[in-house]
This record gives sequence, structure tokens and C-alpha cells, in this order.
Amino acid sequence: MYCAFQFASKESWWTSFHQLDSCARLRGGMRRSLSLVGATILAFGGLAQFTDVSTELSLATHHYGGYLGAGVSFADFNGDYIDDLTFADYEGNLKFFAGTGDDTGFVEVDFGIGDYEEEAKMVLWGDVDNDGDQDLFVSYRHASNKLYLSNGEGVLQDVSATSGLSQSELKSFGACFGDYNNDGFLDLFVSNYAHPNDANQANELYANNGDGTFTEVTAAVGMLGSGAQTFQGQWTDFDGNGMLDLHVIRDRPQYANYWYEQQPAGAMFLFVEKAEQIGLDVGINCMSTSVGDFDNDLDPDVYLTAFPGDLNWLMVNDGAGTFGTEDEMGNEPMNDLQVDATCWAANWLDVDNNGWEDLHVANSYSVFTNYPAILEMFPDEPDAFFYNTDGVFTASEDSLFQTQSTLSFATATGDYNCDGFPDLVSHCVGEFAQVLRGTPNANHWIKVHLEGTVSNRDATGAKIIMHPAIGPAQLRTTYAGENYLGQNSRWESFGLGQNASILSVEVHWPSGTVTSHSDLAVDAHWALKEDGTAVQLWEQTVDPCETGDPCPGCTYEEACNYSSAATLDDGSCTFGCYASAAACGPGTVWDDALEMCVADTLCPYDFDNSGTVTISDLLIFLVNFNQTCPE
Repeated sequence: MYCAFQFASKESWWTSFHQLDSCARLRGGMRRSLSLVGATILAFGGLAQFTDVSTELSLATHHYGGYLGAGVSFADFNGDYIDDLTFADYEGNLKFFAGTGDDTGFVEVDFGIGDYEEEAKMVLWGDVDNDGDQDLFVSYRHASNKLYLSNGEGVLQDVSATSGLSQSELKSFGACFGDYNNDGFLDLFVSNYAHPNDANQANELYANNGDGTFTEVTAAVGMLGSGAQTFQGQWTDFDGNGMLDLHVIRDRPQYANYWYEQQPAGAMFLFVEKAEQIGLDVGINCMSTSVGDFDNDLDPDVYLTAFPGDLNWLMVNDGAGTFGTEDEMGNEPMNDLQVDATCWAANWLDVDNNGWEDLHVANSYSVFTNYPAILEMFPDEPDAFFYNTDGVFTASEDSLFQTQSTLSFATATGDYNCDGFPDLVSHCVGEFAQVLRGTPNANHWIKVHLEGTVSNRDATGAKIIMHPAIGPAQLRTTYAGENYLGQNSRWESFGLGQNASILSVEVHWPSGTVTSHSDLAVDAHWALKEDGTAVQLWEQTVDPCETGDPCPGCTYEEACNYSSAATLDDGSCTFGCYASAAACGPGTVWDDALEMCVADTLCPYDFDNSGTVTISDLLIFLVNFNQTCPE
């Protein structure tokens, strides 16, 4: 097994160090992951479940206070293609954990950004200036928001004051990057949870100037009235016309959710609110919007979380960008996705890699966190998980989702050990974050990581369509900021079930370019560039000793490197461990070159030590021939 980093996006010493160090760990981690195949915890006819590894990884987040949770990002921040973790904090103590790529998990990183003792909500990474490294935006509930630009060597510089972002206190919560004007640079939308009586109720839209600074365009593009208790915005393209629109959710039944449709107006970008026209004007205590294609019909559907009395809504896309609760058979899938709890983030992920996206729902409360008293106030609020098979949902009966109260707000998905099975991290209440590792089974998978060359560097907004050898095609869209205060990995993961091959992967880039790849191996990580380049990052070679095939190795039991697993001797036996005087019998010495004991004389057949090999030596040999040697 070996790693290949031919596709590294930059050449800094900091990134190179992490790539090489991670490569060494991945050799061991991926091999261990392969050995888990067949050891799956089963439920509902063989579906793989999560394993809670929170205690094992011990990611200290100290979520002891604050209002309505704090954000989490699963995005790679150091450029080694391995998923990292970032946690917001109610006292402003941001936590950064670099992924190792194996089962050891993470190593804490200190970016040295200093103290800013305010309640952080969203932590959002993106390549704001297209220089090949990730920059960081942080929203705050009672302070001005922050923007940090990376210098490519592990240093984050606070440029908030000169960034063009508002330095007012607007009770900011969610944020998302998206290149709405397709100029190749990430624009920023910020959701502000303003009370109706607040003087300023507006959310904020910032256009990227291309140099690490922004210009606010909220009023200019028609979004000035998008405020009043907004938790989240989500860039989307529900109608499939190639232009990003914006879905905005709001937390009160009297404030219906918004959907801003981008109008084709030449150089003058304009958005018009049309949620009622497309069926998304849902009026509930809405906490989160989560976009995924649960029915594999290649158009995005929407799941909305809320209070128990509001229901959670699964809005089905009819293929033309109009939504309703019924599927094409007249059924209402949302009936199988109800949770009797105050729901926050919801995340789509195909945890069992059967080719259908499953759904995790985080459940908690809506008051200030007062740890540990809050645990006694809400002792019975487990999260929920729903398995998806052919578009039909079944609730998990695992104790994780039945009896274990986690008190979760923000969640994010990724694959921290690079085994191809999605993992989920919850920024839950308590000392440590919850980490749920996807347990591998016999299903195949393929993962895709995009890099724009004409489009924005992160390829945010790109659509990926994967065509398996058998079964329906699957759609993924690359987002930067999704769900409630969450950011998922930029790796797009596709479960393949029993498909050992695929027909193609097709990428629709924000620029309008379409690339297609028909020669991609499965059970592999692929880095795809907008110029058509495709590189397999960590090529895996299955160990035949773990598959039942002839296992090569040293089969000689007396050899130093004898392998009990070996069934085919490959001539690799070594005997260097016997290299000592005690190891060789009388009259013999150890020969390093031959790795064996040899006679300690220039004439080994002169048995009578006469100096000449004669008939006398032959007689001595014949007398001793066929005798049993002592042990």
C-alpha cells in the first residue's frame, strides 16, 4: 500500500510536512480499516451502523455554556486532503484538530490567532483569495465577525478590520460561501438571528472583490428584507439553470422561509423572493435546512428541522424545482422522519454505502446551556438516525439513537480515517465532542475531491453525477457551509453497494465546464481538476493474506522471519537472528554473507585433521553416516 501526492495544491513546507507524515500513517490506517470488512455490526438486514469512538479520540471541546450550540467544521484546513475538525466555542476558544488519516484520529493544532472572548457560532473554511490555502470566517453572536487569511505556512492573519465585512454586532449565526456571480471567487452570506424589534434585522450578502476583501451587496441584489430570526442560508440550484439561488430558513411560524431566485439580468445580479411559488414557504420554528437527493432522481430535495409540534418536513423536488411533501407514488416520506424532540442540524450521509443517502438528526433544547445542570433537565433527548433503502426510511434501533442522550446542536460529516465509510461528528454538550465512526461492510464506494481552475478554487457549487454499473445515478453538490452551524468535508462520497465498478463520474463546474471520467477505480479517493486531470491520491493494494488468496512469506519455522500466515514460500526467509558464536555448533562459525553456520576451517572435509583429505576421512564419514544428531 502506498500514498501518492502528485496532485498537491501548493508547495509550502508546512503542507509538505503534513502530507508526508500523513502518508506514513495512512499506510497503516487503511490496512487496518480493510481488516474490518466482514466485522460489521448488523441491523435491519445487514445495514452497517456507527461505532461511538468519542472516548477513544477524546476531542476536548468543553461545551459548557452559550446559547443554542456552537458550530463545527469537518473541512481540510491544512491542504493534505485529509479531513480536519474545527470547533467554535461559547467563550471564543476555537479548537483545531488536524486529521491523521487513520484510526488515531486527530492532533490538536494551535494557529496562534489570539484571544477573542466572545461567543463564536459558525466556523467556516474556504479559499477566499484563490491562493491554494484555506481561509477562516468565524461568526459571533454578540461581537463583530472575524476573517482570517492564511499565508500558506500555517499562519492565520486577522484581516477583519480591512476585509469589508461589517464590524457591527448583528447576532450572527450561520454562514455559507458560494460564487453566485461566477467570477471565480467565493462570496459570503451571513445569517443574523435578529429579533423583530431590533433596529437592524438584515442578513448580509458580501461579493468577493478577488483580493481577500468583500463589498456588501445585500440591498443592491434585493435581499435587504431577509432578516428576522434567521439561523441559516443555503446556496442551491433547485431549478438546475446553473445559477446559484439562496434558501433562507427562519425560526418562527409567522415568518415563512425564503427562497431567493437569481434572475438572469446580465451584469446586474438580482434576486427575487419566490418561496411561495415553489412550495418552500414553510412557516415553522425552523432550525436547519439540509439538501440531499434521497430518492436518487438527480434533483436536490430538502429536509427541514423544527420543534415537535411543527413536524420535520421532507420537501420533495419534482424535477423542475417545485417542492411538495408527496413523492411520485403519492406517498409522504416525511411521515417516516418525525422526531419527538427539538431538532437542530440534520445531515445526509450514506453510512452503509448502499447507494442511498441516510439521515442523521441532532436533538437538544432551546435554552441557555448551564452545564452540568442542563444534563438533568434534558436526560432523554437522543439523536435520531434513519436508514434509506431505495428511498424508503427505517429508524435505527441502535441504543445511540434510542436511549443515549447527547444534546446535539451542530454536526458535520467526513471520513477521518479514510476508509471510505462516512463518519459523523457532533458538537454536543459536554467535555468532548461525539465522534461516530462508520463501520465498514462489504459495500464498495468512491470518493471525489474537486479543484477549480476557472471556477472558484474550492469548486463550491459544482454538481457531481456518478453513474454506477448497476442501479440509479447519484447526485452530490459541493457546499461550503450547510445545515445548522455546520460545514461538511469537501470530499464527496458515493456508496456503490455491490457494484465493483462504475460507468462514469460527471462534474458540472460552476463555470459551465463539464468533465467526465470513465476509468476511475472504486474503493478509491480521486482528486479531479477542472482541466480534466484525475489523480488517485491513496492507491490501495489489498493484502492477499487478508482475502484468502495464497499468502506469500517465509514458511520455514526455524527462520527468523517465519510467518504463520504464509501459505506460499517466497524465498524471503532470513537467519540473521542466529548470528552469534552460541548459535553455531562446534567447529563452525557464522557467515554474514551466507547467513548460515559454516565450518571453521579452510578444509572442512579433513575429519582427522591430517591436513589432507584421504580415505581415512571417508571412513570416518561412513562410520558416522545416518546417525541421529543430538538436539
